[in-house]
Amino acid sequence: MHVVIIGGGVIGLSIARALIKLDIKVSLIEKNRVGRSASWVAGGMLAPQSEGLKEGSFLDFCLESRNLYKDFVEKLEKDTGIETGYWQCGILKLAFSEEEKKELQEDINRYKKLGLKAKWLDREELEKIYKNLGEEVLGGALYEDDAQVDNRKLVLALEEFVKRNADVYEFEKVKEIKTENGKFKAVVGENVYIEADKCVVSAGAWSMDFGVDVFPLKGEMVALDIEKEDIDRVLYSSRAYLIPRKNYHRLVVGATQEDVGFKDGNTLKGTMQLLTGARDTLKILEDKNIQELWFGYRPATKDELPILGEADIENLIYATGHHRNGILLAPITAKVISEYIYSGKESRYLKEFSPLRFK
Repeated sequence: MHVVIIGGGVIGLSIARALIKLDIKVSLIEKNRVGRSASWVAGGMLAPQSEGLKEGSFLDFCLESRNLYKDFVEKLEKDTGIETGYWQCGILKLAFSEEEKKELQEDINRYKKLGLKAKWLDREELEKIYKNLGEEVLGGALYEDDAQVDNRKLVLALEEFVKRNADVYEFEKVKEIKTENGKFKAVVGENVYIEADKCVVSAGAWSMDFGVDVFPLKGEMVALDIEKEDIDRVLYSSRAYLIPRKNYHRLVVGATQEDVGFKDGNTLKGTMQLLTGARDTLKILEDKNIQELWFGYRPATKDELPILGEADIENLIYATGHHRNGILLAPITAKVISEYIYSGKESRYLKEFSPLRFK
């Protein structure tokens, strides 16, 4: 069997790796360098609880993927020798108002009923840990099983594995997906023509070019210098999220969200929002140097759920629309899509997140 994948972000690369492990021939085509779009500019949080997800299929999907992560990265690191910065640091979600405090305490109760770890820490407890805590912080919900991965290191590891084991065509724009009698036939690029048995569209926000119901949501981010004594885990709130990398080489601060199409650049408004949010969380950060500013485009859908599986064309499979959770959902998406391609096994998630729901 031969599968061609359109899009070389974390989703496309993870699916490619899973298929390669099943001894399936893979070709991957990417309009830029693989892994350098949304996957490169993400935060890397693995945070289904910190996101406050409600009970249902999407929370189940996210929790399953979080549970797969440790094994996913350990095997990838063994295969490539590239460390991914995976860190089960836990995430502390802070409340800046009584309303947020009430909502977080309700979330804690919900998650405890599901058998998930969650506990409330009041300001007095937090002040023992963080000596420069922002004055408006009332307390926080600690989710010990939420984690993070250094998304850039993860992408580098996936890139190394896939390039070693598949045909990868970078800086190659897809002009057309050819079909014949209602079935996928080939991918036509500007310089390549690839016939295959099946095709996976995992082009992130650019999946819209192939008739998929996704659209870009722009996000801006900033990175600061950080010291180990400043912060011990991810701090998440409505003001900003602060992600210290495992080796403390940087603190990632995110993220804005705007529906402005593919408008590029970092704005004064966005940068001020991020820096103010960081300072409101930990006062000491106002004296830190800025390392980098960047932006990217989340692949969003109308219902904020991913798009997985076939639609009207046989053997043309979608794996896109992961919005804020592409890094988190890479292992479970790769598992579900590769099993479907290899054996026809149809996970319940292919039904729940089918592209046909928009028809």
